[in-house]
Amino acid sequence: MEVDRIMYIFGSFTRKKDKRKSFDQSSISAGNSPLRRPNSIAPRTSAYEDVKGVKERKRHEVKLWNCGLCRKELAEPRLLACLHSFCTRCLQGLPQEGEAEGWSEFDGGSIQQDPGSSGGSAGSGYESDPRRSGSDASWEQKQRKYGILTRKISGKSVQLIICPTCAQETQLPLGGVSALPLNYVLLRKMAGESRASVLCDLCNCDNKAQSRCDQCLVSVCESCGEGHSRQKTTARHSLQPLQTPATLCSQHRAELCVYCATCQQVVCRDCCLISHSGHALANAARAAAERARLLQDACDRARLVPENVDRATRMLNLQAQQVDSQAARVEAEVQSWGAQYLSAVDAHVRALAGAAARARARHAQRVDEQARALAQREQHALEAVEFAEELMSSGRSHELLSLHGSVLRRLERLTELPPVPPRLELRLAPTAPATHDATLVGRLLTQAADPDRCVVNTEGFQDLRVDCPHEAVLELRDNSGERIWCGGEQVAGYFRRSDSSARPQSARISDRGDGLYSLTVTPPSPGAYLLAVTVNNKPVKGSPFQCAARACQPHSGQFHCCSFCSSGGRRDAHCACPGHMPGYRGCGHGHAGHPGARHWSCCGSTARRGPCERASLYQFSV
Repeated sequence: MEVDRIMYIFGSFTRKKDKRKSFDQSSISAGNSPLRRPNSIAPRTSAYEDVKGVKERKRHEVKLWNCGLCRKELAEPRLLACLHSFCTRCLQGLPQEGEAEGWSEFDGGSIQQDPGSSGGSAGSGYESDPRRSGSDASWEQKQRKYGILTRKISGKSVQLIICPTCAQETQLPLGGVSALPLNYVLLRKMAGESRASVLCDLCNCDNKAQSRCDQCLVSVCESCGEGHSRQKTTARHSLQPLQTPATLCSQHRAELCVYCATCQQVVCRDCCLISHSGHALANAARAAAERARLLQDACDRARLVPENVDRATRMLNLQAQQVDSQAARVEAEVQSWGAQYLSAVDAHVRALAGAAARARARHAQRVDEQARALAQREQHALEAVEFAEELMSSGRSHELLSLHGSVLRRLERLTELPPVPPRLELRLAPTAPATHDATLVGRLLTQAADPDRCVVNTEGFQDLRVDCPHEAVLELRDNSGERIWCGGEQVAGYFRRSDSSARPQSARISDRGDGLYSLTVTPPSPGAYLLAVTVNNKPVKGSPFQCAARACQPHSGQFHCCSFCSSGGRRDAHCACPGHMPGYRGCGHGHAGHPGARHWSCCGSTARRGPCERASLYQFSV
């Protein structure tokens, strides 16, 4: 049977005949119309168009005109900032941020599209989504969220709609989804297609309708329209041509002919007097011509995009070639340098191992020589004792008196044992630079630290400040004056007033692991102090060191995070740091110049226990 349906296009109603197949023998569409001959078969497609071409075009247009959310024909399509269109009700039904059901990640079933198709503009009316042209797997891997969310921009809550197709954000106007602009380009295409496919409702042929009756709501062709006007019952009916009527105001049903630049809306004349009084108004045609010029200029610039893209692509390809050649050259250099470095490292390792072996051999030789010297001294001592005993037992008085001096000196000399040689200190400093090549690390140490050769850097200790930590640096050196690049020594420091016999306070020692030690002291009161430093329970050269401390300038401000928080939001609160909060004299979190940490408001220093760093003011009177 034939079903008539009314379509709402551009604010007016049109009538379109929908032909559906029926297996009823009395159905007119089944070829049993009483106006046709029994042997005539009239297909229900247009005789002016190719059937195959029509099907292909229809399939493409249906895909473009379907909503990407409901997969139905677009109804009142609203245009987003990304130029994608969706039904008004579909956009109004998008989930809000935080809803458990809808605000979910993008997946294959979130956006409905034609089965088997990887492209589509989701109702945009044009194919401009390159991300949908790739493989389906790559798109499914990029899961996104869509819906309506609320953000704070410049202190105001703004609603943003996430496009279900490209996930681009569009700021919603005050009127919500209903205030978004309609996609008039797509609506015009849909209306044009509807007019082109509307057939005559009165004749039994596939004649295209040229006009419609406002009273009967039927679409008629040219010949049927003449007959419709000649019939007595319909002679007074008005036949209107099938064309897109003017868009009317939804409130006053008047033509939209005035453009409000303040609200950026097209309104009627009644709206100008009621709701847009005092706004910047202009004729819609002139405003459209001006905007059309701007759009034309933008289109002219956009037409140059392919040329610019081609030029940029060539530049990228050239850069890629240059980078490839440069990378190949650098790879060859790296390989060559790596081979040289490995050979240098191997030579350095062999040299360190050889030095360790030689040091061990020298030490073993020294130990053997010392052992032989001790054995020889023992033999000489036994012989001297035997000679002295024989002299005392059998010698006469004048013999004893004449030889006792030489024998006594010999016994005393043999009684004094020679000093034991220092123990071999064989250590490896893995981070110390090599002696022959600064690019290599690793040095062999064969001697222990000598306190008489160690150096303490006490620069600035003649001007210490009370209650402020100060640091001295101790550098370990061996008996030849060479720096020792290893730690692990027993280092101690003691700090006390020079005019007091009280127990000294211990300095805080920090081993840096490279032969340097940090000694931190804090004078509690002004006066003269002494700093004693020992290495392995032996004082270093120059210890104790003379120090002097003086009282520092106290802080007059407060240790705060920012002047806005510490003052409770006062605009006249001042801070000495370079931070500046717009509209305030002091600093604020996240604003330019803020130190990024808590600081003193009097001097801007971030050290809580440090001295006040503000400049002192002196007054002189003449």
